[in-house]
Amino acid sequence: MTEPLIRFEGVTKRFHAVMALQDVTFDVRAGEFLALCGENGAGKSTLMKILSGVITDYEGQILVNGQPLALAGTRDAEERGISIIHQELNLVGDLSVAANIFLGRELRSPLGFLDDRRMEREAVLLFEPLECHIDPRQPVRTLRIGDQQLVEIAKALSHRRDTESAAGQILIMDEPTSALTESEVERLFRIITRLRDQGVTIIYISHKMDEVFQNANRITVLRDGRVVKTLDRTATTPREITHLMVGRDIGASEFGTGRHPGRPVLQVKDLALPWRGHVRQWRLQGINFSVCAGEVVGIAGLMGAGRTELLECLYGASPEPPLGRIELNGVPIQFTHPGQALQAGIALVTEDRKRFGLFTTMNVREHITLSSLSDVATSGFINSAAEARVATESIQALRVKTAGQTAAITSLSGGNQQKCIIARALRTNPKLLLLDDPTRGIDVGAKSEIYRLIDQLCADGLAIVITSSELPELIAVCDRILVLCEGRLTGEFCRGEFTEQALMEAATGDTKVPDLRG
Repeated sequence: MTEPLIRFEGVTKRFHAVMALQDVTFDVRAGEFLALCGENGAGKSTLMKILSGVITDYEGQILVNGQPLALAGTRDAEERGISIIHQELNLVGDLSVAANIFLGRELRSPLGFLDDRRMEREAVLLFEPLECHIDPRQPVRTLRIGDQQLVEIAKALSHRRDTESAAGQILIMDEPTSALTESEVERLFRIITRLRDQGVTIIYISHKMDEVFQNANRITVLRDGRVVKTLDRTATTPREITHLMVGRDIGASEFGTGRHPGRPVLQVKDLALPWRGHVRQWRLQGINFSVCAGEVVGIAGLMGAGRTELLECLYGASPEPPLGRIELNGVPIQFTHPGQALQAGIALVTEDRKRFGLFTTMNVREHITLSSLSDVATSGFINSAAEARVATESIQALRVKTAGQTAAITSLSGGNQQKCIIARALRTNPKLLLLDDPTRGIDVGAKSEIYRLIDQLCADGLAIVITSSELPELIAVCDRILVLCEGRLTGEFCRGEFTEQALMEAATGDTKVPDLRG
């Protein structure tokens, strides 16, 4: 049997009253692909933050090649060949792509000045094996989240260029495909295969069973901060892993059966969104559709197709004012600010919760009530008792795992943060709910809960528009699916017509559906 490269021995970590990890003990073998699975809040990211030097205060020990690992910070970890790609991207928005990749390890000229040209050239070389073409001079904040994910991957891979050998290198990936398209995921795993062939050890956190079972050598499952089991991939099944993760079976549920959509809530006619200075000229063009009360309409498409831009147009958050006509309950609307949309009865759960959904100085209760303060205020002052009651209702309804209402939002796992953002949107009692890839980075148990929530909201008469990078998700929850390709509608499918092949053909422009409803 291969000797372990890494051994976790009794690793325990507390955050005040919350036990994040308890007596975690297992091995990682040199050169293997180990998948680390578990629900949000199971302790996966916390454990990897300890291994990568982000968290240095913990009980127990970690051995690497039989020697205790003592890290003072992430720089120590990087010097020892340990790199991490975080689920919540760790980039500086106002710096260029190249500057982010070499942040803290800047390349300098013989005179000590920053050598921007050299860093840009090196960045281009790093992107080559990633098979992508990102301008290294472009500010990171201008990139879509999928491209930012690729910058993080390039940044992690750049640490390997500083060492002579890949053997003994440890690369931690925390949900790296959560914002990538199917083709980008395939590209990433081609890169991972090459890294493994070079001797790099991969620790991979994912909720996507297809990725885990396609690539992993072994799978370690955490639940409630404890190791449940480590299994060879060939000796288990996705169903068993899911059961170990959540402690119960997650069966295939039928959503949307018996739905009866009512009157149109949203009607979009000839919507177009200009793209100034770009060769395409239009981010969106010729968009026509409607959404009825009690209906879930999905928006599918590859990255760059315009899914997020479409929702931004509806929410008054687009980079340019959209052209065309948008009607809400038969009344023409043209929002110039999200506040107007919120007041009119439209709520949005953003794709990028870190940048646009979270306020890091606020606690759980404040996050939930932020958009509906008038409901918990008396004479202009917040009624603490009413706010606490409202927050409790939402925490219980969405099963938010938290140490309490006053816990910092940053202390929650990514999935529970997302639940708080969804709760905040629902507290506004919207007529139309916009969900932009709402389950990105959320485990299978939490996904199932959100699907059931969507089903219940739909049964209550809410009109819902949802985007997702996962076609099976749209197929599971939607009544209709609209497909975008390069800003244009190329397909519309009703329940019963859904197949991944048909949706992908429309998303790649392989087929055109001229008779679009709406």
